[in-house]
Amino acid sequence: MSENNPQLTPDEFSEWQMKITIANLHNILCHCRQCDKEWVASTFETCSCGSTEVEHILCWQFPDD
Repeated sequence: MSENNPQLTPDEFSEWQMKITIANLHNILCHCRQCDKEWVASTFETCSCGSTEVEHILCWQFPDD
């Protein structure tokens, strides 16, 4: 079992971490604080309005409904 998570073996824990890393690369919720536009991207982007005031939230943090 893993020291950080006793329910997972070290291999399972490593696989879980890799899946989170992959999800982070492809699912970033972007929210422009200037024009309020929202979109999902695979990079930390600036807004199409030209603003760099963009909040980036990794989508894996949202529950599936």
